[in-house]
Amino acid sequence: MEGTRLRILQLLQKHSNENVEGLAREIALAPATIRRHLDILQRDRLVAFVEVRKKTGRPEYSYYLTEEGHESLPKDYDGLLNQVIQELAGLTAKDTVRRDGRQILELLFERLAGKLGNEYEERLQGRDLRDRLSTLMGLLTERDFSPEAQVTDGTLELTLLNCPFRSVALGNDAVCALDAHLISSILHRDVARDVWIHKGDAACVYSAPVDDRDAEALARL
Repeated sequence: MEGTRLRILQLLQKHSNENVEGLAREIALAPATIRRHLDILQRDRLVAFVEVRKKTGRPEYSYYLTEEGHESLPKDYDGLLNQVIQELAGLTAKDTVRRDGRQILELLFERLAGKLGNEYEERLQGRDLRDRLSTLMGLLTERDFSPEAQVTDGTLELTLLNCPFRSVALGNDAVCALDAHLISSILHRDVARDVWIHKGDAACVYSAPVDDRDAEALARL
């Protein structure tokens, strides 16, 4: 999908619920045009709506992505499967001792994230947080996580609007260890996950404290 309807899906992914007027402002198109596109997206079962009750005036509707709508956005299940199989093949008997299935999965995803992070570590050696975040944002964008970053009150917040492994993550959150370890590895600091798609949130949000110097540098990104 491309063009206006893709933009609508991306905005609904970001805002969870939005009305026609809000979408029209964001995309700079007439509300009537947005309604026509929404009709098509509803027909294709990618978008649904709920009525928002108002005391006066015409009824208003709030639109949101269906599960089919979420799945229509970029996903990489094949890539994930290939990586997991390759990593499984490299496990030794020692790796699995006293680990249950979930712990083995978390180990796999931690190692996958570590390998990817190591590919960038040589070029990032000695670089500051600003350069590391810039590299991370490029990598996450390339891997279809649709990342956004901001610094608020001394905290770096990294939002991943899209999950390339959404249906897998909803069924088993062990896969979430992949992006968590990748972010920590490249930023060289521990991050906390405050908001989580697995728990029904619209996005995954990670945070890490930053000092005043880092906050000033990140503001120039």
